[in-house]
Amino acid sequence: MLRALLVERTCVNRLLDRILAFLSEHRSLALPAALLGMVVVLIAPLSPLVMDVLVVLNFALAALVLVRAATLRSPLDFSVFPALLLGTTLFRLVINVASTRLILGANAVTPVEAQGVAGQFIESFGKLVTGNNIAVGAVVFLILVIVQFVVITKGASRMAEVAARFALDALPGRQMAIDADLAAGAIDGAEARERRDDLAREADFFGAMDGASRFVRGDAIAGVVITAVNIVGGVATGVLQKGWTLSETGHAFTVLTIGDGLAAQIPAFVIAIAAGLVVARAGRGRTLGEEMPKQLVGNPRSLWMLAGFMAILSFTPLPTMPLLLGAGVIGLGALIATRVQRTAARGEQSAPRVEQTGGRGELARRTNSVAAIDPAVARRTAEIGALLAVEPLEVEIGASLVQLARAGEASPILKRIEAVRRQVAQDLGIVVPAVRVRDDRSLASGGYRIRVRGATVGEGELRLGELLAMPGDGRLPRLPGIRTREPAFGLDALWIAPSLRPQAEAQGCAVASPESVLGAHFATVVRRHADELLTREHVADLLTELAQRAPRLVAEAVPACIRPGELQRVMQLLLRERVPVRDLEAVLESIADAAQRSREPHSLAEAARLALRRTICQQYARPDDEGRPVLTVVVASQSLDALVASAVTLIDGEPATLLTPADAAAVVRAVVGRIGASGSGDFHAHFTRWACAIAHTAHSRLCGPCLRRIGARH
Repeated sequence: MLRALLVERTCVNRLLDRILAFLSEHRSLALPAALLGMVVVLIAPLSPLVMDVLVVLNFALAALVLVRAATLRSPLDFSVFPALLLGTTLFRLVINVASTRLILGANAVTPVEAQGVAGQFIESFGKLVTGNNIAVGAVVFLILVIVQFVVITKGASRMAEVAARFALDALPGRQMAIDADLAAGAIDGAEARERRDDLAREADFFGAMDGASRFVRGDAIAGVVITAVNIVGGVATGVLQKGWTLSETGHAFTVLTIGDGLAAQIPAFVIAIAAGLVVARAGRGRTLGEEMPKQLVGNPRSLWMLAGFMAILSFTPLPTMPLLLGAGVIGLGALIATRVQRTAARGEQSAPRVEQTGGRGELARRTNSVAAIDPAVARRTAEIGALLAVEPLEVEIGASLVQLARAGEASPILKRIEAVRRQVAQDLGIVVPAVRVRDDRSLASGGYRIRVRGATVGEGELRLGELLAMPGDGRLPRLPGIRTREPAFGLDALWIAPSLRPQAEAQGCAVASPESVLGAHFATVVRRHADELLTREHVADLLTELAQRAPRLVAEAVPACIRPGELQRVMQLLLRERVPVRDLEAVLESIADAAQRSREPHSLAEAARLALRRTICQQYARPDDEGRPVLTVVVASQSLDALVASAVTLIDGEPATLLTPADAAAVVRAVVGRIGASGSGDFHAHFTRWACAIAHTAHSRLCGPCLRRIGARH
């Protein structure tokens, strides 16, 4: 007997496994099958039992959609919602048609028997609401329809329309912000593509929601019309065809119609609320269940004020006990919130201050000398370290910015710095040295300073809790804020409140957080001073890594053709003009060939630039309308060529162009003017008859060494 039970259980398990495997393999067919099933329901008559199952499924689906909408972290987490909204609307209309067929085609002898023809669920709904008074049930049904039609569906439709408009208007500004983060090294190429895809999906989502919300509104209207048809048609059928009395017929079909209407309108009401929640989900990273308690009761002062207000109301003619009970509960919540807030503040004050040092490949953590050790030893250690150590890269921050660097590897500042180090290593081919982040009391509260080998090369001031709006066309947005200059390039910008971000993006501005602004400035400084950061130690490390891939090349070229110090000088010349040295193998091969003619660093650098010509051109090429890479060309005249060539001379073994200040300024003005006439934005020009590249300020010019030095000085 036991063996037979075990065998039977094994067979059942195998059958279930096969069914689950089949469903998992063909789950993509579920939606087409459901749509075909709806068509069948429209055509074929249903039994009351099947109608009950469909009504329950409608309620369950609506509840599932509402719960999912309330637990979203981002609207894109529910990107299928517009299509699902259309599907649920179609499902409810199909159920309405099927229930109408059952109600009007009732094969019942008496009016009492007719109340059960549409299934127990619809009958129970009708009796629950109407009871013994049909007028009460009708009023309740009308109130529900009015609330849904006038308030919920109209509000959700308007929210979807506004969200779609703002999403499309903000698209250029948000794309500019992604490009700015990519250029600053805050994100890599893969993350930039992912963000652009998310941006496109979000615009498509809100556009689809704008259209899908019309289905919700139309569904409410259809529900009212179907209810009226059921009542009129049912009364006519009962009185004219079956010979029932008007009162009995009206009572029976009114109960059925109200039950049918509520069975359809309540799920529609729930899904309309879900649509509003999805469209209103503006924040990212947290669910509404996490954000609402935090923002609603996060300030104990507001809770104390509410408790006092309810206590005062208890002295009015209003019921005393409910008001006092509510005041007591709210006061208890305010007391708990106050204690939690004070505990968190004490924990933050007692936390040790730390210095964060970016190591090679990861950020190292060091305890500051003012905590966890003896203060006297701390002072002596700090003084000695300040006298002896010169950090290659330092970021000094003001008091209010310390909180951005306290969270260890999760620190926003440290994450930006590490992202910049990775991006620069990927773009230029050098390892950015360790970055030391520390607080400086001499700075303004939101100020920061960037140092390269102890010298200040950049500084700025951030405003925590605000965003920096940077216009793409140079015109500041017409929004309230504090006017300032973007620290990396000195462009006009505006500090705005976070709530104004959609309006700023809609006006074509790139909007950045304070840590993003610092990261972009830091990335600009690192790229501008990359040649100063490349030391002999780094060159030796790069040669060691290259020797593992190309041992014969390194053995032949170093030091026979070029010494490590000379190679460092050549690489510094390339980095000074923003030429990537990531392909060190090609650089070393070109240097080894050119060293047979001359070992002068500038000549070797020009040979390396020629070897890297494809990389340089690809760096400055931009896609045209068809997506093909194009390098825009500005041709230098023969007179300019002759003018520059006649001014070339050697000073201490290095070529120089001895143009008069007026001639040099005229050359630069002509180039910049031609760039402005040829296009806007990030322009890349190529002077024929000179064959290599540099980057200077906001523009990149491809030209020879003499003219490059003129541009670098001006």
